[in-house]
Amino acid sequence: MSESPGRKPSVIKKRFPWGWVILGVIGVVILGVLLAARGGPVTVAVSAPTIFKAGERNPLVTASGYLVARTRATLSSKVLGRVSWLGVQEGSRVAKGQILARLESPDLAAARDQVKAQLDQAKVDLGRADKLATQGILDVASVDKLRSQKLTLEAQLAYQSALLESMELRAPFSGVVTQKLSEVGETVAPGSAGGANAINAILVMADFDTLEVEVEVNEASIAKLGKGMPAEIRVDALDGQVGRSILKGKLREIYPSSNRQKAVVIVRVAFVVKDPLLVPDMGAKVTFLGEAYAQDVVVLGREQVKKQDGKPFAWVVEHGQAVQKFVTVVAENPIGLEVSGLAKDAALIVAPPDSLKPGAKVKVKG
Repeated sequence: MSESPGRKPSVIKKRFPWGWVILGVIGVVILGVLLAARGGPVTVAVSAPTIFKAGERNPLVTASGYLVARTRATLSSKVLGRVSWLGVQEGSRVAKGQILARLESPDLAAARDQVKAQLDQAKVDLGRADKLATQGILDVASVDKLRSQKLTLEAQLAYQSALLESMELRAPFSGVVTQKLSEVGETVAPGSAGGANAINAILVMADFDTLEVEVEVNEASIAKLGKGMPAEIRVDALDGQVGRSILKGKLREIYPSSNRQKAVVIVRVAFVVKDPLLVPDMGAKVTFLGEAYAQDVVVLGREQVKKQDGKPFAWVVEHGQAVQKFVTVVAENPIGLEVSGLAKDAALIVAPPDSLKPGAKVKVKG
């Protein structure tokens, strides 16, 4: 089909490339922002170094553990029986020798009364026999037989009284009842094993005056410790309470055995001053203290000390710039590294980025 005369082919109008222009402008803006960021200050957080004043003790070793009572007992009956009376509850304070519980014992009481009656009659018979022997009416052998019967009945009465007394559970020491394991009406039996493994036990009690901290210390650090050395005890339950969060203690005993799986040694730390809120099984952290510092000491966290060509340094902020301060590591303790060559009021950079350069402009957070 031929084109009609007078009509010209359509001309495609060329439009201006606005899309490419917009993309170019965005790229230029992003590049400018990146260049500005490279030249701009680096935002960092700062902190002051830890300072130990002269006279303060050097922390040597830290360890975690739990509060335990040195004097603790799980109480069970001496004989099989049913609990007829229970005179204490959890938290009851008891004195040594106080009756805590009784078992049903009517049969034992009846047996003791029967033996006592027989003994009373034997005493009367012996008295009569002595008079008759004095008058020559009764022979000496008969008197000796009656005296032997009296002694036998006295021994039987002592035995029956001991059985009856064993039906009463008494406190072996002064302390606090921490657990009640049986109720009135339940049948209990002598414990075949002591401690927490006692079967059919009645009560658990502990002497809170003997509370101490049991911690596990790594074998590599045990040589730094010695009996009687001072310690600081932080009990989790008292954390944050003014004047109570840190308690004074002293190392009482290093157990003469170690755990081969954990490679630790058990250490007991006694309280110098106890808090009335302390109870067994609370979590605690102990810091063992060495000799007192002769002068003020600056301590940095291990993550704050970097190395350049084997020389340790710390990043600090001075006049808005990041500065490398080369230091000398004097010693190490559980808090961090003791260093020299750094001002006590230095503004340490917390977690400095790896790309940080000396002289870089920095901006402190907050």
